[in-house]
Amino acid sequence: MDLQEILLVSMASKKTAFIIRSILPMNWFNLELSFFSGTTTLVFGVKRPWDLVLIKGQNTGDVYQFQIAQHNGDITHQWTSPDLEAIVKSLMSHFALVFNPSISIHFEEVFSEEFMMGVMDHVKQLNLVKKSIILSQVSMSSENYRHILHECKEVSKLLLFCKVESGFECRAGPDFRIDYLHVSDGHWMHLDDFSNCKKVKVFDRSEHKQPKYANLEVPRSLIRKWIETECRLQHLEVRGGRGGIDFREVLSGLEYRTIEQTVDSHSVEITRRCYGKKAIVTCEEYEFELKVID
Repeated sequence: MDLQEILLVSMASKKTAFIIRSILPMNWFNLELSFFSGTTTLVFGVKRPWDLVLIKGQNTGDVYQFQIAQHNGDITHQWTSPDLEAIVKSLMSHFALVFNPSISIHFEEVFSEEFMMGVMDHVKQLNLVKKSIILSQVSMSSENYRHILHECKEVSKLLLFCKVESGFECRAGPDFRIDYLHVSDGHWMHLDDFSNCKKVKVFDRSEHKQPKYANLEVPRSLIRKWIETECRLQHLEVRGGRGGIDFREVLSGLEYRTIEQTVDSHSVEITRRCYGKKAIVTCEEYEFELKVID
């Protein structure tokens, strides 16, 4: 049987669902959910040469309709419900019960904070391993924003395009270990808290007058931490809210070698004390970057 046939058999009854689960290997499957305007898709895959299964949902007026179609276009299974969140949770529960997949989720801006948090909370209840989470440009409460950071601190990719309140405060611990972190409203970030992420991009889309990282001690602390510890950070890029930096003050008390200095920018090479790994630190009027080169 191919993957679609296995999925359809598992949906025939609770008994077949448990039978299928009992004969499948662990950690083979992945599920991708994408929520866009008028369309929701679930892509179900596996770590072997089987075709992906596409489940597509659309708002048909009064109800949401989800369908599994064969490659020739014939519909093999479908569901309908007036409640999008209910049908999505039902499908997620089935996948979790039978296949226990890792999960990636992309929310577009058309979905509310309540809907996103409902889906994310259901992922937690199902105990699914999160790989990639992309949250849209909605405004989020401090409580929910902090909850997302806590629940996603070890995902492979976390992209936060959402806005958060200007007074938001949060500190990340050493267990915050994301491969790629993108934060659009990053005014609250202490950069050295994220030194165990591999790649970090920080923006100030809300143009806060005094983001945390505008304090010279914040980038200085990050550079010092990179030099003195074996943190995972390979590339950090900060854009916005950094006018008029005195680079000499940022590097005060640190060892470095100047690479290039112009009217608009200053680049230096720093060396990690253990193993001699090197990185380039560059500061321009509105940008700050640390990038490992060796």
